[in-house]
Amino acid sequence: MTMTIEFGQHGPLYPWTREDTRDLPEGFRYEIEDGNLLVMNSPAPEHQYVANRLMRLLDDAAEEAGLDVVTLGPLDVDIPGPHPGYRSPDLVTIPYKLTEGGYDLLTGHDILLAIEITGKDAVTRDMITKRQVYAAIGIPYYWVVRLDQSEPRLIAFELVAGEYRETHNVLAGGPVTITDPFRVTVDPATLLRRRT
Repeated sequence: MTMTIEFGQHGPLYPWTREDTRDLPEGFRYEIEDGNLLVMNSPAPEHQYVANRLMRLLDDAAEEAGLDVVTLGPLDVDIPGPHPGYRSPDLVTIPYKLTEGGYDLLTGHDILLAIEITGKDAVTRDMITKRQVYAAIGIPYYWVVRLDQSEPRLIAFELVAGEYRETHNVLAGGPVTITDPFRVTVDPATLLRRRT
């Protein structure tokens, strides 16, 4: 299906809303930042593979810790402000009860952990912009998996006094146990390798 999107109707006086995105073409990811529409291609297979591995790893670790949480994504998260918007983290860890229907937009307080998996085109957005946005809405833990370098890397942040403080910077080949928000051992190299 071919569709023309009329961008002229939006601007400072008529910012984009989440409702405006419901009729946009499928096959893209949309976010709204300060009333502006952000359009991203669907994630690449490598990105999706890493997301799948992380979901399994985090779900297993949460179950072992006896927590009733689940890691899913991408899910839309409300960003309040003068021009309300939303972001769609690649993965979020949320209470399982939020999967039982009735959800429209998550809030920052619904989310235990947000994760972005970033390539070359999104480093600034994920390491600076989204880091600030997620801190502002109170998400307690934020991870960035960097696929833009020769080896994958995981950077973990914890919210302290309204800002993220880096707690771990994990290189491929160096498994590390991260204890918050729950205990999980991760080696970025294994996020790209199949289990044997």
